[in-house]
Amino acid sequence: MRAEIITIGDELCRGEIVNTNASWLAGALWDMQITVTHLHSCRDLAEDMAAIIRQAAGRSDLVLLSGGLGPTLDDLTVDLVSELACAEAVVDEESAERMRTRFAGAGVPLVANAERQVRVPKGARVYANSAGLAPGFEVQLGSAQLIAMPGPPRELKAIFNDHLRDRIGELRLARGEKIEYVARRILRVFGKGESHIATALEGLEIGQGESLHYQVKPPETLVKLVVRGASCELAAGQLKTMETGIRERLGSLVYGVDDDSLPAALLRDLQAAGHTISTAESCTGGLISGLLTDLPGVSRNFTGGAVTYSNAEKARQLGVSTATLEEHGAVSEPVVDEMARGVRERFGTDWGVAVSGVAGPGGGTEDKPVGTVWIAVAGPGDEVKTKRYCWPGARDQVRSLAAYWALNLVRRQLGKF
Repeated sequence: MRAEIITIGDELCRGEIVNTNASWLAGALWDMQITVTHLHSCRDLAEDMAAIIRQAAGRSDLVLLSGGLGPTLDDLTVDLVSELACAEAVVDEESAERMRTRFAGAGVPLVANAERQVRVPKGARVYANSAGLAPGFEVQLGSAQLIAMPGPPRELKAIFNDHLRDRIGELRLARGEKIEYVARRILRVFGKGESHIATALEGLEIGQGESLHYQVKPPETLVKLVVRGASCELAAGQLKTMETGIRERLGSLVYGVDDDSLPAALLRDLQAAGHTISTAESCTGGLISGLLTDLPGVSRNFTGGAVTYSNAEKARQLGVSTATLEEHGAVSEPVVDEMARGVRERFGTDWGVAVSGVAGPGGGTEDKPVGTVWIAVAGPGDEVKTKRYCWPGARDQVRSLAAYWALNLVRRQLGKF
């Protein structure tokens, strides 16, 4: 099956927003073993839209289109596709009724142009929008099936997941395609770079229908496993064997799978141990606390933190000795040691993590260049683990790396208990 993606919107062509819809749809189709041949974006101009739609429908089997289904006069997709399909644009009554019910429930009156967003080409296959108002729809243009979806990513994903995975499968079966079953797994790796990971996996046996890919997604690396088989069971079995072999080589560098995150992995470990944590941050300015408090249910394990940017606050809030600060400076092993101990004691937690560094772009010295960061983790039994890092990069990169390495250091120390 040859597939193309068209995204509509002036804001895309002006660079005002990132085209996440095209990326997401291409990935979703790739999951289904359909490689997109062309990606297009065009303005909200009828002549531009018509030219691209005709071109795509003339050479592909499936055209996915997003955008231009709203209520305003520059939302042209329904009228244009209706014209190309030689059909009348009509109101989809089920979608219209859902819209009326939603507006009535919110106590908001319907304005005259509201029905524009619930129109479809007459005779089209309609796909209900569980996340919004404008429905998706499918029409045939020549030998191609064109499926239009709203532009808001949340709505596009809802329509695709609710309806289109199955529908595209039906279209492929109708074409007589032989469908293989695909099993996928993403192993999320933190602590080593792509080249080190690839070296560790050299010589790994890759069987027929199996493939291995790497994606650097700072500050981590994704190891992507894909297995194709004649049945779900066969593909899943091969995937499990492949994953086991990779985990044996990478060990604790693998912290999670698929949509997992390093903060979520640490939270699971804290919950499993019944432990609590607090944070003391200088150069990261609350990033570590922010990563943790993004997670639901974290309040049982994260009690709080202190952002102590100045030396005076390190002493006042955390009890860091002024003598230590004067002798060693804020970015030093003795200071983060006392910061970690201080926050753990003051917040009464099992773990305390502290970070102090030179994020740049200025402030570096010969012995403490920009990118120098000290991290300390104080845990049960008054043991403190400290680590010095020095990363090249811009200020935001250094701060982000410091936050993630701090979480990872806690994770590694927690694994010893």
